[in-house]
Amino acid sequence: MKLKLCNQKIKFLISLLFLFAFALMTAQSQKKITGTVLSASDKMPLPGASVIVKGASSSTSTDLDGVFTISVPANATILTISYIGYKGKDVVITSNSLTISLIEDTSSLDEVVVVGYGTQKKSDVTGAVSKVNLEKAVAIPTTNISEMLRGQAAGVQVTLGSARPGGASNILIRGRNSIRGGNDPLVVLDGFPIENINDINPDDIASIEVLKDASAQAIYGARASNGVILVTTKKGKEGKMRVNFNSYTTSQRLTKNFDMYNAEEFAQLRREAKRTDNLPSQVYLTDALSFNGATTPEYLNYLAGNYTDWEKTVLKTGFITSNSVSVSGGTDRTKIFTSFNYFDQSGLIPSSSYNRGTFRLNIEQKINDKTSIEANINVASATQKRESSNLDFITISPFTGPYDSSGNLVKLLAGANASSSAVNPLWDIRESNTDSKTNFYNINFVGNHKFTKNFFYKLNTLFSRRYVDDGSYISTLHSKGVALSGIADVASTLREEYLIENILNYKTQIGNNHKFDFTAVQSVNQINSSKTSSNATGFGNNVLGYDGISTALNFKVVRNEEQKRILSFLGRARYNLMDKYLVTLTARRDGASVFSENKKWGFFPAASVAWQMHKESFLKDSKVIEELKFRVGYGSVGNQSLDPFTTLGVVSNYPYIFGGALVGGALPGTVLPNPNLTWETSTTANVGLDFGLFNNRITGSIDYYDTKTTDLLTDISLGGTSGFSSMITNGGESKNSGVEVLLTGKIIRNDSFNWSVTAAFTKNKNELIKSGIVDINGAPKNDLSRGRYIGSSINNIRTLVFDGIFQTDAEAAASPQAQPGSTTNSNLTLLKAGSIRLKDINDDGIVNNEDNIIINTDPKWFGSVSSTLQYKNFELLADFYIVEGSTKYNPYLASFNEGGTLQSVRNGIKVDYWTPEKPSLNYPRPSYAGAPANITTLAIADASYVRLRTLSLGYTLSKSVLDKLKINNCKLYLTATNLFTVTDYKSYSPENNPNDFPDTKSLTVGINLGL
Repeated sequence: MKLKLCNQKIKFLISLLFLFAFALMTAQSQKKITGTVLSASDKMPLPGASVIVKGASSSTSTDLDGVFTISVPANATILTISYIGYKGKDVVITSNSLTISLIEDTSSLDEVVVVGYGTQKKSDVTGAVSKVNLEKAVAIPTTNISEMLRGQAAGVQVTLGSARPGGASNILIRGRNSIRGGNDPLVVLDGFPIENINDINPDDIASIEVLKDASAQAIYGARASNGVILVTTKKGKEGKMRVNFNSYTTSQRLTKNFDMYNAEEFAQLRREAKRTDNLPSQVYLTDALSFNGATTPEYLNYLAGNYTDWEKTVLKTGFITSNSVSVSGGTDRTKIFTSFNYFDQSGLIPSSSYNRGTFRLNIEQKINDKTSIEANINVASATQKRESSNLDFITISPFTGPYDSSGNLVKLLAGANASSSAVNPLWDIRESNTDSKTNFYNINFVGNHKFTKNFFYKLNTLFSRRYVDDGSYISTLHSKGVALSGIADVASTLREEYLIENILNYKTQIGNNHKFDFTAVQSVNQINSSKTSSNATGFGNNVLGYDGISTALNFKVVRNEEQKRILSFLGRARYNLMDKYLVTLTARRDGASVFSENKKWGFFPAASVAWQMHKESFLKDSKVIEELKFRVGYGSVGNQSLDPFTTLGVVSNYPYIFGGALVGGALPGTVLPNPNLTWETSTTANVGLDFGLFNNRITGSIDYYDTKTTDLLTDISLGGTSGFSSMITNGGESKNSGVEVLLTGKIIRNDSFNWSVTAAFTKNKNELIKSGIVDINGAPKNDLSRGRYIGSSINNIRTLVFDGIFQTDAEAAASPQAQPGSTTNSNLTLLKAGSIRLKDINDDGIVNNEDNIIINTDPKWFGSVSSTLQYKNFELLADFYIVEGSTKYNPYLASFNEGGTLQSVRNGIKVDYWTPEKPSLNYPRPSYAGAPANITTLAIADASYVRLRTLSLGYTLSKSVLDKLKINNCKLYLTATNLFTVTDYKSYSPENNPNDFPDTKSLTVGINLGL
């Protein structure tokens, strides 16, 4: 027995010896390889990349820093590297330390995009959905996310509302649908509606998608008639905590497309204007008389050479600083992303500024294998100080000044005839202030439960609260406040929104060819809002400003409260046959509280199909076509943009004096209530094609759409005998149709050099079908009083037509304008050489209202072209934005505040005006007594332009440098915006109102650092 046991021990020892020897030989025949896997485009590490030894069983994956270590046989020569979204790569083992760069996979249809209530592979999308290139969008240094979208998606038109600090822009998706209702798209943040897209910190955004046709929008039926913008924020990822810091500083300067008259040019303009008015001789007056006397301050300043450039005097250089820090990471059960941003901007006018702080916390917690919860919290606090002066100060006579001889600020400018407004703009800026303070938070909780591997339930809940405190004070020294002993306005606005959604999703598959995805949603959304506003005059002093409003002698308070609720039921079914033929069916039923009892509910169905043609046998082996998908969609969405109580008979507070005392009273409103008001409904047909050619070196999409909006809310006038002035009806109808093209060419792509060019093109035609009123036969007719014309765009100008300048008195006297019956010139004695000639459109020998034409102010088309060059660690982005065929009314070329360019009381835009010695075909003879007749026709101008919107140069530090600095990534960048604009439109910008805050040219220096 002992011998047997001894033999077993000997055998065991011998086995261990052999195993040790084998391990030793194996170790001697293997080697250890370390390496880093990076993205070729930005040199960022790729965590979780797969590393496999070709021809062997050894494999590993990269850590959060993109680093891997693997033991390979001594004779191994190749590693195979792969990562989702990137092209796999075989790498020859040339050393024990490797740096490997992967190129992004060009298969655009495998990209994941966010759609309503879920995500899809782009190849499975059947509607018109555009994904925004965030890398290009965030190159703009701004909190105005609307501006970041400009030119990034075909069909999305962004126009500047105001360039003042904290100003917003307007977004139109596929044209204007509504006349009276809103035209703003619905913004959905992480699955929940949000009131203001600019409440989001740009650094928090992970993706932006735009839903453009009804088949894609119908899932949001009640609020989606103007398109949907889906914004998804960043989430935490499994792994160690990562810290990212982004900081930039921006300087802003004025940009414009005109010159003002200098000192001598303005003096000559004044001479010519006085000469024009010196009837009948029309000869030059002396300079003293031209300046209204030898002792007037204007004339004395002219003689002394004292000249004020009011633009440079009032406007200064603006500055922006922005600092963001984010932290993300987590475990397999808990993931966290949190961020903080502080943004501070000073405006061109010293009294204007904007600062904002934002905080975000996104948490994902896995309870067990079936249940998880999410919490997303967004907090923002902002203060905006608005300028108290518009830009008409630039036209003040240059022979005046803001300071007296001692250097003190003066209230009234020297010389009563110096300006139509003889108040020093710097004085009024100092003696007034306007503030707006906003506090906002948005909290949503999401619960997820998986009943089975195919059956899911989600609970969405939202609560958001916005409180805005506005205050404005005009002191007793202000030009407008002196007569009323100061003016104060304060307002407090509260808006609260609640949302609860129950979502069921079921996915199943029959064999390999049939895939089904069903979604059902029940939703209730409520918005409560209230506003208390106060106005007061009669202040004893200016010490407290608007905070002392309770001390005023005259006081008025108004309060309004509103409540809106939407109840919704919706369903969506998707069917995928053989990954070639795709069908999506959607139906949504919405009930809105703003409508009367029998009109509350609307039903909005949609259907879309797609055919992945490149997977067919006749294209499968094509060397040209890599991807080809044909899409067709048809559906409807609704608009319930109606104020609560509009359908009801309401009364307004109207106190009156009775018995010597003020008592409460009420009067009915002037608008006749209409209980039959219902939903505006937009129905869209869309045909699209997505494609990839030549191994996806060229990718893009083409869409044609036709949208008809019926039951448009319109105002109609009522006869005086009704006791009401107007009534709102659903009598209007409009149409938008157009073409969208998006093209991307990857001209060069390799490990060290990449060059891509993207172009977007949009052509939209807007047409009014019904104005809301009819003739005696019931046929639609024009509503002249409201500027609504059948067959024309909703956005239009009705005007007589500028036809040049009369060159002789005889030509003017023989013109249709001078004939009896013409209504265009009330003073025929002024109709002479140098006057504006108008076109007799109908050739009836006179010029009157029958010669007015309707001009569509919408652009004929707009688009963008962007180029991205990447060479090793350098990246250069150039982005051009183009608008063609837009028409605007330019007040700088008309009677601008009683002056304008050609009434020499004020300075103006420098033009080649008419004189007998130097006749002009473009601009009339100046006048001092008043603006030239019919000058408004001259102000209807082409506002087309081409702008270099963004030029950005970035440099990413190499991996070797990052390792020495012990940081994950570092990118330095220099960005210029609005470097130049090519346009014939004479203004600060061809886009915004010339009397509004002007556009700026900016230069930004920034750093993005990852720890």
